[in-house]
Amino acid sequence: MSPRKSERAWSAQEGSNGTDARDDVAGTGESRGTTARIGITCRPDHAVFSTVASNLVERGYAVTFFDYERPVSEALLSDLALFVSKKTRPASVETLLRAERLGVPTWNSATGVLACVSRFSQRCVLEGVGFAVPGASRTKPDGDYVAKNRFHWNMSPELNGEGDLYEEYLPAAKVDYKYYVVDDGERLHARVLRATSKLFGEKRVIGEAEPLAEHVERIGDLMERLGMRAVGVDLVLVDDDDWYAVDLNPCPSFRGTGLEDALTESIADCLR
Repeated sequence: MSPRKSERAWSAQEGSNGTDARDDVAGTGESRGTTARIGITCRPDHAVFSTVASNLVERGYAVTFFDYERPVSEALLSDLALFVSKKTRPASVETLLRAERLGVPTWNSATGVLACVSRFSQRCVLEGVGFAVPGASRTKPDGDYVAKNRFHWNMSPELNGEGDLYEEYLPAAKVDYKYYVVDDGERLHARVLRATSKLFGEKRVIGEAEPLAEHVERIGDLMERLGMRAVGVDLVLVDDDDWYAVDLNPCPSFRGTGLEDALTESIADCLR
């Protein structure tokens, strides 16, 4: 069966690089009826998930990559043993909701992703597990502020710009501590990358940091409450000892984290 253009898909095939961009949903050398098929919304050449897909194929699974800018049909979703939403885009979220309604198991829950993609509800989620967050309002405050879009797509936070949500600007160092946490079914794997703030130019990774146990525990609590297997949380440090959570990403790239094996195990664990 070949999908229509609006349902573009690529299948992971065994080969020199583990993936092959295709316009169909062919199998990986075994019968489609006997191989558990995993669907992922991202490009097959993704820096991290191309490796994850190759690892899964080596374990005997079939992997199909779906275009994250277009909703996936019920017919294609029904063929999956697991759906992995890798991009925070309207079509990807729509597909995640459709998969959950169909009873297709998902890696990160639709409820959790919806709570995270809204800039308003993600603040409640972060506060609910004990993180401090900047003050915010629907109107521009006095002094410097950070403007954000209502949802996680279409706009990066902007200093003193226009948006739907206006957060207090924190006098922090111009560095974000980006926590990436993966639950493999037995334990949490955490990595922290230090990156320059996008408020002052293009993001640039400048190093790593040791994960703080209290932050990882809070993120783990958040993941358990929302039915999530992996998330990213951005923290900033004010006055050397006050931590604030400034972003929550339900579909981080994991680029540069070295968490490919943990991600592979996490996805495979959902199928056990």
